Amino acid sequence: MKNSMNETAFPSFVLGLFSCANSIVSGECPAIRPANSPTDKADLYEFQEKNWYLDELRIGTTIICINRNNKPDLTYTIMFNTDRFAGVGAPNHFFGSYTASKDHTILFKKIGSTRMVPIFEIYDLKEHEYFSYIERATIWKINNGKLELHSSKEDGAQVILVYAQNSL
Repeated sequence: MKNSMNETAFPSFVLGLFSCANSIVSGECPAIRPANSPTDKADLYEFQEKNWYLDELRIGTTIICINRNNKPDLTYTIMFNTDRFAGVGAPNHFFGSYTASKDHTILFKKIGSTRMVPIFEIYDLKEHEYFSYIERATIWKINNGKLELHSSKEDGAQVILVYAQNSL
């Protein structure tokens, strides 16, 4: 199966991530839309073309709340276009492709990322764990205006990543 992106769009997509750090907050990041991507809003799911910030992480009965102190930061974010996603971990930028359906299933391909070494961990969440939760997500839902990605740990324990849109 041939990739729908042309071969020159992917490098500009990756390079564009680095120029989008400030525009992620403003919602104007062009890097998540390849040059030949459809822009018909009628074909989009509720979570696409929006910037999402991790609000909480639910692992079994444990809830890790992300307190951004009323300031947007660029850690643990994700955004989607019709078939690509991109975001920021802590501190690395990540990207990849995915498929989603109207029955709320989602399948992420292997995540690519920059390779900066984290100086410290924030929010009691290791970046590599965050990436693995995204890769293992199988269900997406919008619940009270928040995006939920339902995933699991390696041992099968349920994980739910709950994202809010930037409202700061």
